[in-house]
Amino acid sequence: MKPGPALLLWVLLLAFAAPLQAFPLRVLVEGPQSTLKIVVSVPAQLRQDNGTAVDLVPGQWFTVRRESSGVVQLPPEGLVLVGDRWYPESVQFRRLHGGLVAINFVDSETYLRGVVPREMPSSYGDQALMAQAVAARTYALTSWVRRKHGPHYDLVDTVTDQVYGGFARYNPRTGKSTLLTHPRTDRAVAATRDQFLDYSKAQGFYRAEGIAGWVRYGEYSLPVPKGLLLSQKVSQMMAQAGWNYHDILAYWYKSHVYQIAFPK
Repeated sequence: MKPGPALLLWVLLLAFAAPLQAFPLRVLVEGPQSTLKIVVSVPAQLRQDNGTAVDLVPGQWFTVRRESSGVVQLPPEGLVLVGDRWYPESVQFRRLHGGLVAINFVDSETYLRGVVPREMPSSYGDQALMAQAVAARTYALTSWVRRKHGPHYDLVDTVTDQVYGGFARYNPRTGKSTLLTHPRTDRAVAATRDQFLDYSKAQGFYRAEGIAGWVRYGEYSLPVPKGLLLSQKVSQMMAQAGWNYHDILAYWYKSHVYQIAFPK
């Protein structure tokens, strides 16, 4: 099904927020497959590895084959649909793992806009969302530094790392897309920009539950952590009780929050 003009106009609105530059990430988002079908929301080019370029027209499907692998570089307001997800910035198509894969080259702050609302409910308190943003940013940084997946990409888009859905999900039956970012989680990412845990001690692991039980201290009950691991549900309880995100993170990770500025 061909995405209509109204859909493309709606998708364009998703990318109008100013980009927040930090460190670059490469996220495996699709494949391996024999071919990959893509659509762009703005005029763009697929710059192929053989030195040629293919003009991509908004709303028109293009099939990327192994022999036409390359990179789609998008302007700031552009998105590219790969599979059923719209991705920002740029997507590389390359032969890997016995087929053709898509790797989203994306700034870490933009990546977090697609991660935080998938990993924690956007209805949670601001301080819990900010704690989640710092934890997710730290996890992404450790993966980027350590190159745990090898030379071609830093992260995958599933629970193996962090769930990342790009900016929107496309439904081919209806021709409509569902926004996957959220203003509240966007604000949590922006408010904690350049903030990390001490990743030599804590890698930013987290789980929905993640506690070994509760212990009483007088009239209070405190959660017992399972190692250096944030409990998302208990972090929400902490936020509701008046804890700020620095205190939440210090409780789970035994780490201060540090400001690390990356060159633009």
